[in-house]
This record gives sequence, C-alpha cells and structure tokens, in this order.
Amino acid sequence: MNRPEFDPRSLNPQIPPVEDADVERRSQADGLRDQAAACRRLASAARTRSGMTSLEALGDHFDEQARKIDPSSQRR
Repeated sequence: MNRPEFDPRSLNPQIPPVEDADVERRSQADGLRDQAAACRRLASAARTRSGMTSLEALGDHFDEQARKIDPSSQRR
C-alpha cells in the first residue's frame, strides 16, 4: 500500500519549504550511518581482534563522514 508522505507544512504553512539538497544530504548521511551500523554488526562476529578493530574503525569513519555531510541528522 503506497501512502503519500505526510507534509507538516500542510498544518503549518509558515514552515519554510525543505530544499531538495537538504533531503539528499540527509539521505546520504543516513546511508553512511547504515553502513557504520553494518560494520559494527560484522565486527561483533569477527574472528580476529584485528578484524574487529578494523571494522569498528571503519564504522567510526562512516559516522564521521555522515556528521560532516549533515550534522543535524545525527542519530542518538
């Protein structure tokens, strides 16, 4: 079932429109954070300490890149 996405501006028209670039930036940041989470899941199953450390470092790298692209979308 495809439902249209809710637009909060319909309730409050004073909210400025969201720029396409903002949406794209958030999407890219979310993708990087998803990759970071995947790296951390893989790290928990790593067979060696160096493999675990490398995957955790890669996850940190993806998170840092996401922070640089869109700091306002940082997950908690």
